[in-house]
Amino acid sequence: MKKLSLIVVAVLLVMSMVVLAWSQPASARKKIQLDFATFWPAGDFQAALGHKNWMKTISDRVMAETPDYEVAWTEFYGVHPAKLLDGVEAGTYSVGTSGPGYSPGVFPLWAGPEYPGETSRKNAYTMSLTIQALHEQMPELQAQFAPTKMKLLHFWSTGPGYFLMVPGKDIRKQADFSGKTVRAANPASVACIETLGSKPLFAPMSVALERFEAKLIDGILCPTDTPKGFGLGSYVRHVVFAPFSYHFVFFKVMNKAAYDGLPASVKKIFDEVNAAYPAYYGQLRTWGEADGLEYMKKLEGYTYFDPRSENPTEYAKWVAATAGLIDKWIGGDAKKKAVWDKYRELDKHYSTTAPYSTWTHGSTPPAPPTGKK
Repeated sequence: MKKLSLIVVAVLLVMSMVVLAWSQPASARKKIQLDFATFWPAGDFQAALGHKNWMKTISDRVMAETPDYEVAWTEFYGVHPAKLLDGVEAGTYSVGTSGPGYSPGVFPLWAGPEYPGETSRKNAYTMSLTIQALHEQMPELQAQFAPTKMKLLHFWSTGPGYFLMVPGKDIRKQADFSGKTVRAANPASVACIETLGSKPLFAPMSVALERFEAKLIDGILCPTDTPKGFGLGSYVRHVVFAPFSYHFVFFKVMNKAAYDGLPASVKKIFDEVNAAYPAYYGQLRTWGEADGLEYMKKLEGYTYFDPRSENPTEYAKWVAATAGLIDKWIGGDAKKKAVWDKYRELDKHYSTTAPYSTWTHGSTPPAPPTGKK
């Protein structure tokens, strides 16, 4: 009987050790604490779906695929875009989202794709694929990040541009641009707005919203998600489709020291997820911009004008008026010309080649990828 008791005790001891061993990895995991900063408000789909899915995908995969690590995020929304890159470089934020247009002169070659031009600019999906491929195929663009303390994670893009105007300030012909103040998000938009005859306001969205509220601004050049996501629906009513006019490039970057300090197994997951996200963000933005337009249609006083199909002669005048801007930017510089030529080549490829050109968004947001190989 005594021997049996000893056996029972031994079995229980072994079982408790097994249970303890199984419970150890979760508590013994090393927590990798990272900060994520973006200029988007927390309620905008780009943040609420896109950015949160990116963080969650990484955290879930690290938890599932590595026995020793977990990733935890601290999130910051509505950060001034001009302060984001400084914050990432300084290590204040581990990861941040911004774009070359928010930091003029820092990434000079990236200004080119944002200029007006006779390009396809089909939707945010094809445009995001174009921008990511442009970076991957041009060492000159890759070199733009070399002097920084940032690791590029991936690119993506808006869809085509629209002039969104306040009531009574609609645009139907080029003369209608005269005397109006229109917000610009990047230097290329400033040049476009000036050339068409309006006064540009180069300012972050927070300043633009203040000007709209004070009735000191007449419109904005941007994609159609902003009325819903940024609150512009309180002010703008007239939608004017102008795909030639606008392109904004986004990127996600990480403090280089923070990236280099990641364990190899975690770094591999970061790289795989980032490789899948230009396409996902592009599809998500295409859905989100369509959703924003549907939101605008319900606003009192809403109008929509597509000059490209409704008045092609007038539209041709707008395109012709801005045609010289890209030539002025190139100015005989071979590198700049190579960037613009490759950009147009890739834009045409993704806009005319299946399955990219035939992809259409659904009624619900696309499912985020895991990036698993």
